[in-house]
Amino acid sequence: MFEKNVQYLKGVGPHKAKLLSRLGINTIGDLLSYYPKEYDDRRNTTKISLVTPGQRVTVSGKVLASDVLKLSRSLSVLKVALSDGTGTAFAMFFRKANPYHAHDVFSALRAKIKTGSTVIANGTASLNFGERQVNVEEFEVMEENSPGDNLTGFKRIVPVYALTAGITNKWLRSLMRPALEAYAGCFEELLPEHEFKLLNLNPIREALNKIHFPGDPDEAEASRKRLAFDEFLLLETALTVTRRKNSAKIKNRRYSVGRQLLTPFRAKLGFEFTHAQKKTINEIFTDMESAKPMNRLLMGDVGSGKTVVALSAVLLAIENGFQAVFLAPTEILAEQHFITIGHLLEGLPVRSAILTGRHSAIKKKKDVILEGTAGGGIDLLVATHAALEGRVRFKNLSLAVIDEQHRFGVLQRGQIQQKSENPDILLMTATPIPRTLSLTLYGDMDISVIDELPPGRQRIETLHLSEPEGYGLVKEEISKGRQAYIVYPLVEESDKVELKAAVQEAGTLSSTVFSGFKVGLIHGQMKADAKDSIMRDFRNGKYDILFATTVIEVGIDVPNAAVMVIEHADRFGLSTLHQLRGRVGRGMNRSYCVLLGSPKTEEAKRRIEIMLNNSSGFDVAEADLDLRGPGEFFGTAQHGLLDLKAGNIIRDAGLIEQAKSTAAGIVDKDPELKTREYSKLRTELIRKYSGRLDLLMVG
Repeated sequence: MFEKNVQYLKGVGPHKAKLLSRLGINTIGDLLSYYPKEYDDRRNTTKISLVTPGQRVTVSGKVLASDVLKLSRSLSVLKVALSDGTGTAFAMFFRKANPYHAHDVFSALRAKIKTGSTVIANGTASLNFGERQVNVEEFEVMEENSPGDNLTGFKRIVPVYALTAGITNKWLRSLMRPALEAYAGCFEELLPEHEFKLLNLNPIREALNKIHFPGDPDEAEASRKRLAFDEFLLLETALTVTRRKNSAKIKNRRYSVGRQLLTPFRAKLGFEFTHAQKKTINEIFTDMESAKPMNRLLMGDVGSGKTVVALSAVLLAIENGFQAVFLAPTEILAEQHFITIGHLLEGLPVRSAILTGRHSAIKKKKDVILEGTAGGGIDLLVATHAALEGRVRFKNLSLAVIDEQHRFGVLQRGQIQQKSENPDILLMTATPIPRTLSLTLYGDMDISVIDELPPGRQRIETLHLSEPEGYGLVKEEISKGRQAYIVYPLVEESDKVELKAAVQEAGTLSSTVFSGFKVGLIHGQMKADAKDSIMRDFRNGKYDILFATTVIEVGIDVPNAAVMVIEHADRFGLSTLHQLRGRVGRGMNRSYCVLLGSPKTEEAKRRIEIMLNNSSGFDVAEADLDLRGPGEFFGTAQHGLLDLKAGNIIRDAGLIEQAKSTAAGIVDKDPELKTREYSKLRTELIRKYSGRLDLLMVG
């Protein structure tokens, strides 16, 4: 029943169904689980005599008179005088009018709002020329002697939904009420009734009705929590089943820590690992030496030294005769990693290669790489999603390192696992994830955190300056022998318009403000060897300033670079801003991150404030989550798990723990959910997560 197309509901039809699909509402089930984003308390009306300008109010009164005023050629207003006995206010109904047609756009409205009728209206109050006015957003004409119990938009806590053009809250509420009456009874509990009573949770059908039409705010919150619990229960059960299935796997290989590669690697680094790095390497090596496949997430802030930790694991695999693959989500990041890894492994007998979409286009080169991985001639393959293709085979792959895991997705993690029998998996992220979120998203994994920076890393001073001030700081630091980056917001490699603008602006600045300085330019459209050459030259001091797009977001390490100038900083997300900031402060000198640009929106202003007030990536991530919510923060569509509608990762820590504990108890009793009492839970798990997680009961 829930899969029935929403267009067959009364009052919808093909046109409205198309508009609803923009909101993700395609079926009746989608509609009923499209929960309000907030509520408007309209239980009481405000006396007209107490209405104050700027206030959002609900007023009710008898219609004394009405008139149409033409404000301009294309805008008119229907002005309706309302009186409630305490005073008079004018309800203002604005409409666009076609100046070339005499049709009265208010004809239907005037026929409905008659003198003597009672109107209840909601909107923002104002005071104009001594008149109290309400710019009406929503209204109803009250039936004579009616208490108004049948109203969906007044005399109650009113649900407010996220909308799209062509859909109004009033219409959506009028659709929701009969749909709930007809279909809410079809919703089934995921657990037996006695278990929900023990958990002190409301029945599902009651929660579904009251999240849309609650009697008071407490009812709305209790209903949200009840529905959120189901979401968390499904997620935590899926993760519990997956984790237990993975823990039952046994790998047919063993590692032993040797001295052929690891000892010379550590000796040539020129620095000691931090305590956090040593602890993390020990956790990873313990996993790899275990009989069970490793499934570990490595979190660390920008510059915390994740790459050398991951390379330690790679070298352990290689010196035991196995292959490793290092996956990055974009060609730029893969190429950056390949360059960095090449420097770190220089002089060691490790055969490495890179495979990206760009390299795949060169058939001869790709064939050589494919032969090398299949025949064992390549020890380490650095790659993008190109490594997930069916043609890419390994002789004895034992370890996969996946960088920026949240940009890959769970399905792709499963694809790399199919390249070998139970490979060890190490996921890395430079986007620090708050503990509650990481435990929820990665409940099927072990987690390591590098929570300290290497010795000598300088605190970076972040400034929001005007262009002249920012450029002045660049000149000042160069005069001290330092180097600087100036970065432009080119988000997509293929965005040639922005690329052209960035190249032109760099050219203009190098011949005006920075004339006489040694200037380099790097962007994503350049060939890999050209980018490699420019990066080497910058690292070796050939350039004072490197103009760049976000190609330098990760990977490049220049200790002498002391200033990061970010042009149009308001156009970057917090994660990218923090990543870019981490490109400086890698030497012993005081370093600066300069944010240029005038943020226009409140969110852009908030991002700038967060950057100015937080230096820790974990603090930035926490603020980012709070600002955007977990779906936006994490790219819900990609990782395919956190499609929460009622649940809130930040607020619902206690609820998540409750769901996690319940899921563990269920899987203890019934590992494959085959008993009748958990049949609904099993059905919903398969429907929601089949193809996303390697569930025991699927297939």
